Amino acid sequence: MPSIVEPDPHGPYAHPGPGPGTGTGTGTGYDFHDRTVSRHLVHRASVSEVFLTGWQATGPYDFLLGAQWPRLHGFYRLPGDRYHDPVLMAETVRQAGLLIGHAGFGVPRGHHFVMEDLSYALAGPGLPGLAVGTEPASLMLAVGCEDVRMRHGRLVSLRVHADITRDGRPIGRGSGQLRVLSPASYDRLRGAGRHTVTPLLPPAPTAPELVGRAQPADVVLSPTLRPDTWVLRADAAHPVLFDHALDHVPGMLVLEAARQAAQRLRHPEPVVPVELVTAFDHYIELDRPCFVRAVPEPAADGRRLPVRVQLLQDGRTAAECRLLTEPLGGPVDGPAEGPAVPARRDALDGRPAAPGLAGSRLPLAS
Repeated sequence: MPSIVEPDPHGPYAHPGPGPGTGTGTGTGYDFHDRTVSRHLVHRASVSEVFLTGWQATGPYDFLLGAQWPRLHGFYRLPGDRYHDPVLMAETVRQAGLLIGHAGFGVPRGHHFVMEDLSYALAGPGLPGLAVGTEPASLMLAVGCEDVRMRHGRLVSLRVHADITRDGRPIGRGSGQLRVLSPASYDRLRGAGRHTVTPLLPPAPTAPELVGRAQPADVVLSPTLRPDTWVLRADAAHPVLFDHALDHVPGMLVLEAARQAAQRLRHPEPVVPVELVTAFDHYIELDRPCFVRAVPEPAADGRRLPVRVQLLQDGRTAAECRLLTEPLGGPVDGPAEGPAVPARRDALDGRPAAPGLAGSRLPLAS
């Protein structure tokens, strides 16, 4: 069982101690929403892109985290600005896994986290639970860690499951599988020449209104001659998707490409991804084209439409997403049990998931 690494009690993010409750529902006397955690703990350069605001270890593998979403985010937003973008759940769960790795299990700064899969699903009230109010959305995440692997006292990998509440009411849940690589291991995996690669210039974007966007700079798809296939636009100058320098396409860009592809299939009706499951198989390189292909799947009713999205590079599937979309205009009822598949691509294909970095399978780093 790993030892829990506590924050420095004299530092700016002291571990919460016992005391009277503060209205957060935790009864600890610790304000989970007083300020953001260190941006280094969630691998962000911009403080404005840090959504986690506090944490507490409640057991060797269990954590309580605070998070806050702004009333209006510059990129993660839905048409009409009536609801918070559910994709923020994926980014929040991603940050939770990184923070727990560093603060909870002592992963040193400078180590790399590899995201093998990432998923979320709305719960209970569905989209109305994400309604934009007169204040930022203050959230609590009850996070449990499973499949925790340690080697020589160091964290190797873990899966995080998060139940997310807002004002004490469930709004969704998420899951992610992460693997930890030392700087030396990452260099061996990625190769010495990755820093000298020149990214492709982003091709012309699809019309923003076709993919639910207002600005061309936020469009991540470029049209092809096929109506269900696009070229991925990986603009390394984008201030959110490329918050810091990367040698590959980031995972959240994959999710955004899937969301925009699903929206394009349902245009002109605006839709929202109430469930999203993503499996990463290979790094997507910045110096070669990547194709995004979307296929609608059979729907149980005419309102909820499942969409399967593949990202292909060099003739192989690099990532795969499954989304469940619903119209943005009406009430949304969340699923009863969260993401159905937590999910590597082989699991999505119905084959047993192969553990680890076996063979040439290179998961996408976060």
